[in-house]
Amino acid sequence: MRVKISPALPAADEKKRHWPAVSIIMPFEPVIQRKDDIMQRLQKAVKKVEWEMGTGYDEDLADLVMLKLRMIIKNLNFSTFKKSLAIYVSPVFEKVMYLNIPVKETIRVNESFFIRDIIHSKKDTPAFFVLVLGEKWSSLYEGNMTKLVKVKSNGAGNTPGVKHTPAAGKVKDDDILFVKEFLQYTDEGLTIMLSAIPLPVLVVGNKKVLNYFKSLTQNGESIVEYIETSHGKAAEDTLSHIIQPFVADWDKIKVKHLYHQLEKATTEGMLVSGIEAVQQSISQGRGRLLVVGKSVIYHAEIPGPVSGRRFNKFSCVRHTIDDIIEKVLVSGGDIEMVEDDVLGGQQMVLVKEATHYF
Repeated sequence: MRVKISPALPAADEKKRHWPAVSIIMPFEPVIQRKDDIMQRLQKAVKKVEWEMGTGYDEDLADLVMLKLRMIIKNLNFSTFKKSLAIYVSPVFEKVMYLNIPVKETIRVNESFFIRDIIHSKKDTPAFFVLVLGEKWSSLYEGNMTKLVKVKSNGAGNTPGVKHTPAAGKVKDDDILFVKEFLQYTDEGLTIMLSAIPLPVLVVGNKKVLNYFKSLTQNGESIVEYIETSHGKAAEDTLSHIIQPFVADWDKIKVKHLYHQLEKATTEGMLVSGIEAVQQSISQGRGRLLVVGKSVIYHAEIPGPVSGRRFNKFSCVRHTIDDIIEKVLVSGGDIEMVEDDVLGGQQMVLVKEATHYF
């Protein structure tokens, strides 16, 4: 009697031929987190990797990768001031990167890995300022999708930078000279806040005050919306309701803010575009923010090896685009991925230095 073996069932040797390539991307802030807590997260990641490699990978190669991974974790730098960590390890390759960007924990076991995975793992946490304006007062809030926290308030009689200041109770709403000086003083305070925390800004007020503020602000590149309202001094819950329609589409706010910042960088001669120009800048250590079109990230091989360099096929850096991404991240820079049309036909642009932009 013949036994028919189904061709759908792979032979035992075929099950064991897979090449284990492990990537672990996770938050890593040892200066503000307890080492024991970090190690506990890392050990959980190791267990997950070990379990996944027990489902079809060559045992000897899997053991080698686990040995290398445990050694990497044992020798991590717990004195770094960075925000996150990326570990790449395979039987013939290993790399550890300390990053200055927030990330979501991502653990992958596959037959290959790519440095571009870091971009997909980047954590996007909505955050913004809300500046509420009146003729005699202003309030600045820092907000996210769930709450607003008041940062600062100013009022008539409490503005040392305003020379034309009548007694607080005698300031009239139609005192144009005072209103403009007061708004300029408020704008100067906003400049100081943005230099420390560079977030997009929504400005709320009545039509007259908004028009005055538009004409004098020095922070136009950070302002993403002017919201007209007659509510005056609104409570936080009312203010949250007013701004909600404008922040609901966070991607729109984010891209608008980014576009304004790139315009400013262009005006100040801090922006370069195109792969070769970007390569030249980062080779000089000048790369604060790289903005890349989605098609470049998803099809990194399209631009080709502009530098002429040959890349290690076992590495997480296999193309010119990967090389650029690595250099920007290692130098402490940031990377944003956008729709191709945002860059006006360019595949990528780079903001050089100018750490006050972002």
